[in-house]
Amino acid sequence: MQQISTNELPKNLQQLFTEVQRTQTPLTVTHEGKPLVVICPATTQPKRATFGAMKGSGEILGDLIAPAVLQEI
Repeated sequence: MQQISTNELPKNLQQLFTEVQRTQTPLTVTHEGKPLVVICPATTQPKRATFGAMKGSGEILGDLIAPAVLQEI
């Protein structure tokens, strides 16, 4: 994990953001040698598949092939 002081941060801000994004490693900003804040790369949510997105979320109740209406003889 990289560290940078608050004094150096404004000078290199855009470059540091690019580096954090490229390397996917957090950056710790320190003030007087103590950690102040951690800048982490944003994570992207994986795209869910449209087909099969609801797989496993339903429940089958009863017989699937039985007639829906009972016929009287």
